[in-house]
Amino acid sequence: MLNRRDVLRLIPASSLAWLEVAGAAQAAPAPCSDAVPLLAGPPVVQHLTTEGFAVSFAVGQLATGWIEWGLSAERLDQRAVASRAGLVETSDRALVVPVSLGDRGGAGRQVFYRVVAQALSYQNAYKLRRGEPVAGPTQSLVIPDPTASRVRVAVVNDTHEHGPTIEALGARIEAVHPDVLVWNGDTCGSAFDAPADLPRVLLKPGWAATRCLMFVPGNHDVRGACAREISTCLADGPDASLPYNVARRCGPLALLTLDTGEDKPDAHPVFAGTAAYEPYRMQQAAWLREALRRANIASAPFKIVFCHIPLRGLPKQNDGLSLEGYAFWSGDAARAWMPALREARVPLVVSGHMHAWRVDDPAEGLPMQVVGGGPEPPKATLIVLEADAQALRVAIQDLSGAVLAERRIPRS
Repeated sequence: MLNRRDVLRLIPASSLAWLEVAGAAQAAPAPCSDAVPLLAGPPVVQHLTTEGFAVSFAVGQLATGWIEWGLSAERLDQRAVASRAGLVETSDRALVVPVSLGDRGGAGRQVFYRVVAQALSYQNAYKLRRGEPVAGPTQSLVIPDPTASRVRVAVVNDTHEHGPTIEALGARIEAVHPDVLVWNGDTCGSAFDAPADLPRVLLKPGWAATRCLMFVPGNHDVRGACAREISTCLADGPDASLPYNVARRCGPLALLTLDTGEDKPDAHPVFAGTAAYEPYRMQQAAWLREALRRANIASAPFKIVFCHIPLRGLPKQNDGLSLEGYAFWSGDAARAWMPALREARVPLVVSGHMHAWRVDDPAEGLPMQVVGGGPEPPKATLIVLEADAQALRVAIQDLSGAVLAERRIPRS
């Protein structure tokens, strides 16, 4: 169970107002003795489509939880509860609740929701104690329109738990007001070593309560004893065997996420036989070819791939194929995926990993590659993608909003 220090670390300064609202809604003490907030962080929205979405939120005690939602802020008359094999889900760290909109969905429609948690304790199989439900503030979402004429996407990467950078990026994201936010890997400082690390890192920023988050793991995010438990905080994609592979149409853009995995070969001794990324990348290659052939993806004016480790390197940079050093770019992922990207005429790959921003212009049939910056404020960047039917505009901004580089990709 989370201790007081872990829970307090969950909440950035920008989210304190949210916590105050949630705390005011708590009518009675929870059955657990620890005086920690039951709702321990802002909600995170994922996989937002015309059919539904998922919401994750951190909890500070063992609890069940649900989403109350509706088509007006005053009437949250629908409820979504996460359950599995007949048991309502419980956790003392985080809950992930899928919401099906049914016939209430529809492109462009505004949906209102709030998260609710209820503490739970067991005395024996037939004697369970419940606290009073605690509700967060009402949030609003706009259901995306696959046929929208314009769309804006923001991308952050390599935040590495750097508090000042995360706060500044949060402010920039609110100023840019993107439709979609992509967190492009290396969220944790070094590795996910303890269960409390996951909600503290993944559910800490308050930047995805009113927009959809697309999560792409980095090489640090797949390290540590608890790296296999990311799905306890963030919802898997449609195929649980490929949890980080998502292809979605968003107006003139098709957005596809790929997992580059580790930055060394599977046979490297540091993994002690626990790495299987090479066959995993080949499995993703088959998924990528199929996704790029889907009618809604193939017809998009622009297709963008997001992956943490770059697929192109500079001269003499390490490609990660040997046991020496680590990858500056993923030679194995490039070998597996680049043929499909070239065949589908994908114009842009967005990556991170290098802690230094750069733009690799198209060359020899390879797509343009934009690489984001690093975790310290002087190196941090926000990548902003804006598209209409005629052009895709790419801008790399620093934390003040100053534009460091720009490109315009016309529709081919």
